Amino acid sequence: MKMRRRRDPAGSKSSLMLERLPSILLSLFAAFFVAIASFVISAGYAEHRAAEIDAAARSLAENATPSIMHLATARAELRHNQALLSDLVNNAALGRPFDRHELDEARANLSRSLDAYLAMPVYPGELKQWQTVAQELGKLAMDTDQTLSLLASGHPDEASKLMDTLRADFNETSEAVMASIEINALQTRRLAVEMAANRVRSRRIALVLDTASVTFALLACAAAAVQIRRHVRLLWGQGVLLERRADELEQFAGRVAHDVLSPLGSVALSLDLALRRCSEGDPARKALERGRQAIARIKRTTDGLLEFARAGARPEPGARAEVSPVIDDLMVELAPIAVELGVELRVEPFAPCAVTANPGVLTSILANLIRNALKYVGDSAVCRVVIRVLDTSDAVRIEVEDTGPGVAPALEQMVFEPHVRAQGARVPGLGLGLATVKRLTEAHGGRVGLRTVVGKGSLFWFELPRASTEAARASEIAPAPARELRETAS
Repeated sequence: MKMRRRRDPAGSKSSLMLERLPSILLSLFAAFFVAIASFVISAGYAEHRAAEIDAAARSLAENATPSIMHLATARAELRHNQALLSDLVNNAALGRPFDRHELDEARANLSRSLDAYLAMPVYPGELKQWQTVAQELGKLAMDTDQTLSLLASGHPDEASKLMDTLRADFNETSEAVMASIEINALQTRRLAVEMAANRVRSRRIALVLDTASVTFALLACAAAAVQIRRHVRLLWGQGVLLERRADELEQFAGRVAHDVLSPLGSVALSLDLALRRCSEGDPARKALERGRQAIARIKRTTDGLLEFARAGARPEPGARAEVSPVIDDLMVELAPIAVELGVELRVEPFAPCAVTANPGVLTSILANLIRNALKYVGDSAVCRVVIRVLDTSDAVRIEVEDTGPGVAPALEQMVFEPHVRAQGARVPGLGLGLATVKRLTEAHGGRVGLRTVVGKGSLFWFELPRASTEAARASEIAPAPARELRETAS
């Protein structure tokens, strides 16, 4: 009978969220983009209108107003010139002395006012009007010089006859200057209207764009809040699911450990019975002792890894493992394998030390490193694997160095990843040994590393924190299994 798999609501929600994630992110991005674009467009438009208002204000302040002032001054100087010239003619007719000094100064003031006006930029139509003003000024200057010449030569009557012509010249010139003033006044009015219109348009458009940007920003924030709430609920559901699955995995691991250790118990009992029947000099006794120690080591490693898994992938408080007994036990198992492979397996002398991990975890880390070195030592002229223990103030560093072919540069950065295997392995495997070393070491607050030279060998190392004094006192109360094993074997 087929069993139907129970559907997981949290898993289905998770997959649905993952399927909808691109559209959700796209909608959020679009909302925030529109809000930001509205702000940018509003600011850009306001800046553009402000630049137009500034240009109009500059034109008004630097061109139209000064031009009107200079032209108004010139027009006043024209009337002053007319009055002074009329006085000179009247005084000459009465026989008074002729003095043109004041008139010359007034004509110079007129020229300065007109020169200042001409220095200003011109508006459309202003240049054409100035040509008319220039013609009238030229005609006025010519008639004025002729009148002054007659007065200077003593002909006041003839000079008086020219006054009617001069009055017409002054009037026409004044009207031409007034026309130029009107052109600048018209530009002033146009600029004022343009500035006011720009301000009104700028306010309206900025208000519309700001309202749109605020609206889209609020919509985006609301959408983000909804998605965050959904994500929090999903994470909570995932946490519950993971906790449930962790419990199931722990129960499964316990069952597996029980299923693995139960047959080993029978084997260990059989080995004990066989040992009792063997005499001290029996050649099989040594092989039986090795088998019993190997079973004890498997049980210790299994128990240690199971405790580690139950502790949430963290070392249990007060965990402590003496390095020397763990290495001694591993050498009992691995030395015969090294002999079969033709490899010299050697441990350099070191002072007693302990690390913050249970013996099973330390056994797993060291066994994986040493087995890895034996696998890849190759067919070098000298096949050697050396184990070193370096005790520092706060950590214990253990190195496993081989004389094999080394690790290729392409694999050096990924050699601690799962299912990564180099060419030339002498023993089959799944490529999980070094990954297990890294995971266990880093979970206990340690580090792993590699130094390798292609063609000369590799040195794998790991560091674990030193065990504290409190852990040492705890270990005195409960002796390590490895030490018990050695005493039983003796």
